[in-house]
Amino acid sequence: MKIIWILNGYGLDSGAITGGPIRFHAVSSRWQKSHSGLEQVLVTTSGGEKVLRSMGCCFPFVRVPSALVFKREPFKAFRIWSYLVTSADALLFPARLPQGDVVITVSDYFCDIVPAVVSKRRTSGMRWIAWIHHKERHPTERPGNRLFNEITWRIQEWSFRKIAKYADQAWVLDSDAGDEVAQRLKELGMPQERILKMRNGIESGPISQSPDRNKTVDVVMIGVRPNKGSLDVVPVWKIVQQVRPGTTLRLMGGMAGEVNLQKHIKQEGLEKLIEIFKPENGWVPFDEYLAKVKEARLLFAPSHEEGWGIALCEAMACGLPVVAYDLPVYRRVYGEALVTVREGDHRGFALKICALLDDREAYESRRLIGFECALRYGWDALAEQDWSALASGRSSAASDCLR
Repeated sequence: MKIIWILNGYGLDSGAITGGPIRFHAVSSRWQKSHSGLEQVLVTTSGGEKVLRSMGCCFPFVRVPSALVFKREPFKAFRIWSYLVTSADALLFPARLPQGDVVITVSDYFCDIVPAVVSKRRTSGMRWIAWIHHKERHPTERPGNRLFNEITWRIQEWSFRKIAKYADQAWVLDSDAGDEVAQRLKELGMPQERILKMRNGIESGPISQSPDRNKTVDVVMIGVRPNKGSLDVVPVWKIVQQVRPGTTLRLMGGMAGEVNLQKHIKQEGLEKLIEIFKPENGWVPFDEYLAKVKEARLLFAPSHEEGWGIALCEAMACGLPVVAYDLPVYRRVYGEALVTVREGDHRGFALKICALLDDREAYESRRLIGFECALRYGWDALAEQDWSALASGRSSAASDCLR
């Protein structure tokens, strides 16, 4: 079997390592070790090649263009242009795309969907499996820039229509977010039997082997974007300082809008208490990432929109209790393992953080509950479930939810 993976979302610059690429590398690397005769090729951009090589991906790469002149992205919004260039290249030069038995798109970005549609229509008998990690909220319900949210929501709707029409299977998360995606695909005409479920996981081996660290910061937040709660940081931390002066916070991973956030932090006099960790290359090796996480005592997770929450699971495996907004996806995936707060309740969030940091018995209890929960999500078993789904066309997730 020959599998063609498509992962073009990084454009020219690598940026942060997000859930889709993590899942791709975890699953594909295990398939390569476990199944003889399997050939895997990755279609990606220069930014994608850089970050995936850093993760240890050693598959053959087919690099597709993501700019006409520039070698680096001059500003963040340029990424949309890079997606257009990549999509146009697939339409104009389809012969550049490799042929195989199965093509798998790692995201629903249109720069992945367009090459997949071209490949499927060009190669008779090729199956297309589309991974979808979340459904964006309607622009009126989503924090952040309204115009940007409107554009991304409409783009995802376009992708969903193409997936419903052309994909042989759509793999959605076994979560409330995945249920929303499945419902929308069915509304667009995709039969239920072509919509399968998948689960996310963690690299439990490397995490368990990573040594414990001295606690140099009280709290860490991973993934700093409006939909992940970046607009909640300052309001919550102002209240934290009223209740527990001197409590420190480290922000890291997936930064967006950090200039305005830094200004807000400075305006409120919090710059000595909130550290923004940004590695020079935009990413850190996994062992260094784990070290940064393990230097904290607790994870602050004010996300408003989540497909699964890999970062939360990794943090719990690292021994950190998690305080998060009470999202349906968290209840379904992690049950009672998290300390949760009503969404938007800044004071409640701050009080839960402070109480957990000061109550040694409650802290240790939550740490152990979270650690035991995280043990369920090792990639080895999940990758084999995915392989069974690939080979048989059945769902990779059990009918009941993990608790």
